[in-house]
Amino acid sequence: MSSAKKEIQQGEAVDLVIVGAGMVGLMLATALRHSGLHIVLVERAETEPQLSLNRDCRVSAIVQGNVHILQSLGVWQLLQDKAGLMTSMRIWDGQEQGGLRFEAAEMNEDKLGVLVENAVLIDAFKQVLKESMDVELLCPEQIASITWQHDGVGVALKSGRNLKTPLIVGADGARSWLREQADIDVFQRDYGQKGIVATVKPRFSHQNTACQRFLDTGPLALLPMSGELCSIVWSAKHDRADVLLALSDENFMHELNLNLGGLFGGIVEVGKRAAFPLQGQLARHIVRPRLALIGDAAHAIHPLAGLGVNLGLRDAMVLAQEVMDARKFDEDWGDISVLNRYMKQRMPDVLATMASMEALHQTFAAQWPAWIKLRGLGMKAMGNAGVIKQLLMKNATGLNISVPHTIE
Repeated sequence: MSSAKKEIQQGEAVDLVIVGAGMVGLMLATALRHSGLHIVLVERAETEPQLSLNRDCRVSAIVQGNVHILQSLGVWQLLQDKAGLMTSMRIWDGQEQGGLRFEAAEMNEDKLGVLVENAVLIDAFKQVLKESMDVELLCPEQIASITWQHDGVGVALKSGRNLKTPLIVGADGARSWLREQADIDVFQRDYGQKGIVATVKPRFSHQNTACQRFLDTGPLALLPMSGELCSIVWSAKHDRADVLLALSDENFMHELNLNLGGLFGGIVEVGKRAAFPLQGQLARHIVRPRLALIGDAAHAIHPLAGLGVNLGLRDAMVLAQEVMDARKFDEDWGDISVLNRYMKQRMPDVLATMASMEALHQTFAAQWPAWIKLRGLGMKAMGNAGVIKQLLMKNATGLNISVPHTIE
């Protein structure tokens, strides 16, 4: 028995409590499912997907680096028939001078990544976790109170069960309840936009191509799903978004086709739309003694490149490895010295991604004629710069980032 567990004297001793059983919380539990640790996942309620053409309208673009991780964890095998492959990506801003195209073959890969419905990914994680006797998923369940102690965290559940753990992890989203209980503030960036999401059907095949056009009101992405459907993520200023949401399906489809320029023969069917406000944020502390934050609880970014969930999945893998390393060397994995190792590994990736997304947003938000021309020329030059373009692609797909693919 580890030193971390010997000190636990009150409550039912468990090795790890994860608050939030969304994609990132489930990823952490999945990575540790064979570790022999007793893990408890606490989820307030099952989330019902919002359906659009019978698909979850909330989707995630999983980059190739994270696809490799899902393969090593045995999750990808449950997803591959339901995922939309992205073998190429086209980016443009409607200007004659500009336009970028990325091909997976340029990196000797078969795809840049995949598009997966959030509900499908969550279901795949849960199926894998059913094999483990060491992982408990408590849902619906809520935490009544938390007691921070020197040797652990006391967790009182509303069901009456009392737990004590050396480490509690917040994976409960951008409005994290656990983060608030730890009195951790966040730096926030309100983009003044909403993201409109829906499933749509193009006339012709999407050919596994992801497309993104930068409009003066925000980016519009058309992403390939399985079954020749596509997902749209249309970021627009609040007033413009409200107008688009109020349109009939026919008029919305007309606006969509005007802005996509007849891509894939035009959109011929539009499913139910949903929208969410776009904000960026970063927790002032992603670790405290006995506490670690992962995913949106730690950081949230603009979805214009679809990288938010990928940061969270990488958080989960790095934290899982640090917990296992601490166990191997009989360290207390809730100690701040261990948690600081997780933080130091993750912050360069997180900060670099947040900075690049902010720079990309500012670059395409500016609509001065001279800047538009310069931007177009820059995109054209980037498209012709083989080595630089390949490096950019590897960073964007997570293939250059040192993250454990298996937990040892």
